[in-house]
Amino acid sequence: MKKLIIALDGQHFPKGAFEFAKSINAKTNILLAGIFLSPVDYSKLLAYTGLQGMTLMPEWLTRNNDDLLVSKNISLFTDACTTAGIEFRIHKDTDLMALSSLIEETRFADALLVSSELFYANVSVNQPNFYLEEVLKKAECPVMLVPENYTEPDHVLLACDGNESAVFAIKQFAYVFAELARKETTLLSLTDHEDDLPDYGLITELLSRHYPDLKIQTLHLKHKKDFAEWMAGKPNSFIVMGAFSRSVFSQMFKKSFATDVIHDIKMPLFISHK
Repeated sequence: MKKLIIALDGQHFPKGAFEFAKSINAKTNILLAGIFLSPVDYSKLLAYTGLQGMTLMPEWLTRNNDDLLVSKNISLFTDACTTAGIEFRIHKDTDLMALSSLIEETRFADALLVSSELFYANVSVNQPNFYLEEVLKKAECPVMLVPENYTEPDHVLLACDGNESAVFAIKQFAYVFAELARKETTLLSLTDHEDDLPDYGLITELLSRHYPDLKIQTLHLKHKKDFAEWMAGKPNSFIVMGAFSRSVFSQMFKKSFATDVIHDIKMPLFISHK
């Protein structure tokens, strides 16, 4: 049994992420912890407005309906888990530091489930917004970003540019979601030149032990939007990627990933980094 956590901020109930949890639970029982967060990370907002040193909370902050919104979401979550037969826990982290609380929770989970469209959409609808970027940078477990209109894909796409972070993410997906690694899988070799990946033989030697239906394809990228445009014409897939590594190419690709993949491609996206 694995422990998954799902982020629910304010009034948003991530239906796609919950459907993903249901599909995994149908294959192997899970423990699903709902992490209920305030509609705003007030520590960030107070820091931005220069109010963090005040001893009294400003009036606009004390008039909010946070408890009402969170209680409604807890009720929805409880009913949904009970109906689906999912063992669950409720963690109410509604203090001022919502993001810090969520990051702490990731230390004690196998994976975090987040809506790729609704996470703190009340703050900014343009994903990835500041809140989502912070989670992706600081999470201590893999993050599965799930679109709201979720249908389980029949294919897994392993995006690899040969760096440490990408290979780590591919291994983590196989370890955490071994039931999904049995699907038809493509190792997509991403390069900005004509050569194959370094350590190509070692990578395929490892992955063939975890992904039994493995195919290999090379994609030469010249511009940072090439990957999103290439993916737009492909079947719905689980996309597995590393993030935030130090190589120049990976930094360029990270920007494409953040702006194009999350925003434009509505597919479940597994991200992990060391």
